[in-house]
Amino acid sequence: MLQLTAFGPKEAMNIGGLPLSKKISTKTGVSSGPIARLAQEIEEFADEGLNDRKFIQAAEPAIRRLLAEKNFLPEEATLTSDKSYARHLLHTDRENRFCIAAMVWTPGQGTPIHDHDGSWGMIGMVRGKLEVVNFYAEEAQITSGEVDLTSEAPNVPSAGSEACVCGCADIHAVNNRFDETAISIHIYARELQKCHIYEPIAGAKDRFMASEKNLVFTRDSSY
Repeated sequence: MLQLTAFGPKEAMNIGGLPLSKKISTKTGVSSGPIARLAQEIEEFADEGLNDRKFIQAAEPAIRRLLAEKNFLPEEATLTSDKSYARHLLHTDRENRFCIAAMVWTPGQGTPIHDHDGSWGMIGMVRGKLEVVNFYAEEAQITSGEVDLTSEAPNVPSAGSEACVCGCADIHAVNNRFDETAISIHIYARELQKCHIYEPIAGAKDRFMASEKNLVFTRDSSY
């Protein structure tokens, strides 16, 4: 079972449990290379008024083209963390319509059940594979407190396969339950500032306690 560390609602944290002193982010776009091309492709439909799910579906062809490239990540975006999985910011749209990040997961690292503050996302596998479990809440608007969640069967996106991409519902958990370090690219429909963490309530089936947390990046690798 993934062990969670408790943080107050105003304390910045990496979802994996690593507290950091400040949020590392930027509005500076990527200037060249495959990540820049991915950002430019997303910009083409970013103003079409798509909801989060349709936005992510529209991004899938572009992220598949990125994954066909070789060695497109800056070296610092492939670094691991001993305390938690690592979140590296690659690009933030100046108008906050989307952001792109790389995440690095050593075997056994993962997230608690968490949300994206109402936003869907997409994962593309650069190396290895991950287990992704999506959850759904009966409540239309999540606030802190008790909530009922139901889960889908796990998805296992794997680098180099047809199943190299995976959509993430607003509420989900991601874990590396495999033997090799995994690296993934994540596209969000906006830059995420906060989320809810969902901790199981003992003795209550499908019942969870939601608490709000602020989010940070391990490293800003935008360029």
